[in-house]
Amino acid sequence: MPLNRKQASPGASHRRDLWRVSVIATLLFLALLLGTYPLTDFDVWWHLRSGELILQNRAVPRVDVFTYSNAGRPWIDIYWFFQIIMALLYRAGGASALVIVKALAAVGLVAFTLGARRRDAALGPAVVFWIPGLILLSGRLNERPELFSLLFLSGFLVVLGQANERPRRLWLLPLLQILWVNSHGFFMLGPLLWAALAADVGLQRLKKRDVPTDLMRPLAMVGPALILSCFLNPYGWDVFRLFLEQFRKLASSDLYRANIGELRSIGDFISLMGFNNPYLLAFFVVLVFGLASFVWAGLHHRFSVFRALIFGGATYLGWQATRNSGFFTLISAMVFLGNLDDTAQAPTVAPVPRRGRRTPPEKPKPQRRTEPVLLGALALALLAVASGRLYAWAGEGRTIGLGERPNWFAHESCAFLARPDMPERMVAFNLSQAGVCIAHAGETRKQFIDPRLEVNSEETFARYLAALRGLWGGSTDWENALQIDRSRPEEIPALLVERGILSRVIDRLMHDPQWRCVHADPVATVFVDAGFAEARGLAAVSP
Repeated sequence: MPLNRKQASPGASHRRDLWRVSVIATLLFLALLLGTYPLTDFDVWWHLRSGELILQNRAVPRVDVFTYSNAGRPWIDIYWFFQIIMALLYRAGGASALVIVKALAAVGLVAFTLGARRRDAALGPAVVFWIPGLILLSGRLNERPELFSLLFLSGFLVVLGQANERPRRLWLLPLLQILWVNSHGFFMLGPLLWAALAADVGLQRLKKRDVPTDLMRPLAMVGPALILSCFLNPYGWDVFRLFLEQFRKLASSDLYRANIGELRSIGDFISLMGFNNPYLLAFFVVLVFGLASFVWAGLHHRFSVFRALIFGGATYLGWQATRNSGFFTLISAMVFLGNLDDTAQAPTVAPVPRRGRRTPPEKPKPQRRTEPVLLGALALALLAVASGRLYAWAGEGRTIGLGERPNWFAHESCAFLARPDMPERMVAFNLSQAGVCIAHAGETRKQFIDPRLEVNSEETFARYLAALRGLWGGSTDWENALQIDRSRPEEIPALLVERGILSRVIDRLMHDPQWRCVHADPVATVFVDAGFAEARGLAAVSP
């Protein structure tokens, strides 16, 4: 007589556990591999410098200290907790330490979604979702505050998703909220997620459905606690003002979306790149998975209002700006797996035998092992990443490794500009390299503009773009856009110009007698006012 699952021999159970562990380990290794690529994010450098300043001064900044165009402007550095952690990690292990943390965070995000499920839940749905999901998520695995935000979001999703079974864990959310509000501007997702669950529970009560009696009180009390937790930051109410101001700035102006890639919508991305991109295709696969899971749950009468609300919000965010794809992926994972797990637990109604007929005993169905198929799919994904084919398809120069991407950051030029005999002001083309120069010179060399959207005004950004377009097109009045006053030579900024796509700008400046190239390296060049160079004895160099 064949054994069923409950009667399985210890040896068979052990083999089944080994298969399961192998699939989970391989999936987590894929997450680790996708997160293990050299540092390429420019913003990390001004975050590191800010963290060092906070550690040195034992206080968060209140006004801008990095630019001269926004000098004295209020600076709400909501990222200060993230910056301190990253600065300490960088002290301990350099760029490689940051890459390792990024890779471990990717593993943690997948592990959270697996840990939120029942121990005996089928692995197939998780693997099927996370292969495209990790591809999409990897596009946003950067050494940024967003990384912490994703971790806090996963904690919220796990606790809220298990609120019916473990309502006491809801009290963990205010603690997570305190960390979140001091790390990233998306902290408002915490109260919004709570509100979605509260709406679901309230609707169930209106329909007179059973709601766990021990859930209502902590759920009602945690909501106000989350709002109060948001005020536990060095800036108080101003963090809400910053959130609303940034939302208004990005929603009402096409200037940022047209010129900053991560702020473009999925529609913009399609019009520029077409559909032949792994990240774009992964977005649509994840979207279809999420929608299909609701159809499946509805057919089994397991529709969740909570999941529908958060999935709808995540889809909106993910479509509006590609930088939100990480949040979209993580919420979709929890929604997809939660919907499928709910339907798997739905009671099945046994057929009623006709009177006078004996129902023959059901023959045990042979258990088909799916783990080898799942391991094969994961192996193909690992091969695509390890061979570089995935990144080649995306048109990226990504590789697997630690440290920094070679010849990517203008460290030599920024170190040159930090010398005491260089101008106190500077302009970086491209804008991202300003963050690198902040890491080298800090507040001693003021930038015209840097990547901090929360500090730099739209007018400053427009002036920067006008100057760059003027240089590119050969206009003679590009200096006016930067408000350069040649009657005050001590205020004329130095120019850092990145090589590559901006080589045309370098050529324009080389033919302008008012500017002199005084430094060149494989990544960038440095130009200063010709009169300043003569007075300091700075010889001209060939780019």
